[in-house]
Amino acid sequence: MPKPPFGNFAVGMSLRFFPYSHLEIRSGIPVLAVSGFHIQVIDTSTGAVLFSTLNSPANVQESLKKSGPIRCAVLDNSSTHLATLADDKKLKVWKLDGLELLHERDLPKRPTSAAFTVDGQTIVVADKFGDVFNYPLHPIPPSESQASFSTLLHDEGSAIPGGVNSLDLTVNAAQPTDEPFSKKRKAKKQKVHENPPVPRSSLASHVASSNGTLVLGHTSLLTCFLLTPDNKYIVTADRDEHIRVSWYPQGFCIESFCLGHTQFVSAIHFPSDQPDILISGGGDAELKLWDWLSGKHKADISILDSVKPYIKVKMRPYKRTTFAKSAEKQKDQSREGTESRDSVPPDGEEQTVVAVQKISTLSNYILFTVTGGTALFAVACPIGVPSSPSLVHAVDFGKPVLDFTVAFDQQIWVNLDFNWSENRDHSQDGSPIRVVRLAVDGQPYDECFQLSDVSSTFSSPVLDALNGKCLVKGMSPLHLLTKIGANAEAASSEDLETLDFYSSLKSLPKNTGEYDGDEDGSGETAPPATGIPKNIKTNTRKQSQGPGGGKKEQGKLKSQKAVAQKKLESQSVLVNRGGKERDAPKRLKSEDPHSDGTRMVDS
Repeated sequence: MPKPPFGNFAVGMSLRFFPYSHLEIRSGIPVLAVSGFHIQVIDTSTGAVLFSTLNSPANVQESLKKSGPIRCAVLDNSSTHLATLADDKKLKVWKLDGLELLHERDLPKRPTSAAFTVDGQTIVVADKFGDVFNYPLHPIPPSESQASFSTLLHDEGSAIPGGVNSLDLTVNAAQPTDEPFSKKRKAKKQKVHENPPVPRSSLASHVASSNGTLVLGHTSLLTCFLLTPDNKYIVTADRDEHIRVSWYPQGFCIESFCLGHTQFVSAIHFPSDQPDILISGGGDAELKLWDWLSGKHKADISILDSVKPYIKVKMRPYKRTTFAKSAEKQKDQSREGTESRDSVPPDGEEQTVVAVQKISTLSNYILFTVTGGTALFAVACPIGVPSSPSLVHAVDFGKPVLDFTVAFDQQIWVNLDFNWSENRDHSQDGSPIRVVRLAVDGQPYDECFQLSDVSSTFSSPVLDALNGKCLVKGMSPLHLLTKIGANAEAASSEDLETLDFYSSLKSLPKNTGEYDGDEDGSGETAPPATGIPKNIKTNTRKQSQGPGGGKKEQGKLKSQKAVAQKKLESQSVLVNRGGKERDAPKRLKSEDPHSDGTRMVDS
């Protein structure tokens, strides 16, 4: 077991370290490490920090602090530019050599993932609104972008009441007047709209700021996407169990759908040695393999029983209440000065949620992790393998896995949330980075391979640096800035809470409980949530619409009643086999409060 990186400084002090959320290890270039709000570039031969945002100008560090923790970091194929996404809806582009911030641009909605095209000149960004946009590597000057947008609106001015001038896109200074006593009018300050006017020909659901071009859109939260190696197709996955294969950049041309998931899809992957296969996973009990071009389902790999014992981070289910009851409770709590906690009931039991976090491949083996799980999992790819149940192997680290990277030398580098503990006290032990090796015993199937943690015997200056001097660290409390090493920064408990690595366990599942609080309006406490949707096949549930349901539901009931009434009238007088007439159906009170009060049933 590797020694903790604290040394003698841990005595009598409460240290705070940011775990690594992302590593980029490629042949021939320095290692890129993302930790909390900061980025570091590390030399592979000596482990020295070549560049770090901790040494950036004050304005850059302030911008990083305001942006929040870095959620996504992608490097282009030439290892020249780096794109990062955080919580502030901004796209930052860096030059890797020197770690210089080239520019940052506003995004319309909060992003979920990003990727560079093959030529590195376009950045593709997906957002939580379900849309995918293209952004040029270098932003277009504002004068050119405004001119092009105005030209587009001018071409469509006839379709807009009052023409283009009615939109007041530009504000001119007050013109002089010939009247001798007229007062000079001040130019009106241009009002910045959150949703500026969109051309009628636009297919975007919201304005693409910073010269973004819409590629495609989903009607649900878009969780992840992939570009094929030739950049001819884009594969997108969403929270509504859909996987779509579209042309790129002509996203309006849909090639196929990979349908079969019954829960959200949170991870997809193309194996490098089998590019015609897509591996997907999410909230289902299995990984799925597809022929993505045709949408044909190829195989399933059952993982639920193998991964569930390792999921240590659990979430309490939401407790939904009616609007009136929630508003009244908020008023009472506001008078008492307390905070509303309706969404997380204190008496609710924590539930285990399965959410595949990342999928990768090494040779003929599939590697994957689950959110909140403390292990790295591996299973043989069933394509081209004799039909037999796939055995899932695991190596447990005791701490939740945040990410993993398959390096060019076939070693697997694993990032751990070493701040996590079951009692949530942010006590740190162990090392934040582990190295795992996959050993194959002659035959590439099931029981003939093994995952093993080789961190204690693996010699690497980069590993020593990541587990030591490269940690972004500080002291608690926040204002006690005792520095340890060259790269030191205060990381308080509040800073660690903002990392929020496990929010997807709440946001991705559609239903985290079987019952809704006070769903029937009776005021009685609902039974405790089980974490299982009422209809696990379709992931839907009955929603409370008030007495008699909504208008749509009432229309359905009325149509069903009319069909049933007509059928009963046609069968009101029937002769059985003995020739005896059956009694006319009895009339009973209807359960529909909006009906005439009776319905027909056979006696």
